[in-house]
Amino acid sequence: MTRTTSRNDSNLEFFYARLDEVRMSGHERLRAKASLARAEAIADLLVEFTDGVKRLLKTLVVRPIQRLITSVG
Repeated sequence: MTRTTSRNDSNLEFFYARLDEVRMSGHERLRAKASLARAEAIADLLVEFTDGVKRLLKTLVVRPIQRLITSVG
């Protein structure tokens, strides 16, 4: 997880730098950075949720089938 987090942080810093180059008021810049951070947090949440569902399905479906095959074979 730290691997993807560090990669995302560098991408986020890149976008922050790009936002700093755009001509806008300080308030608009702050709102844009907050929206970007919010979108990043939602994306991270979706990735974690997907990983959790994947682990759950592996535990509930794949492992019992493997145990059944081992005990029969």
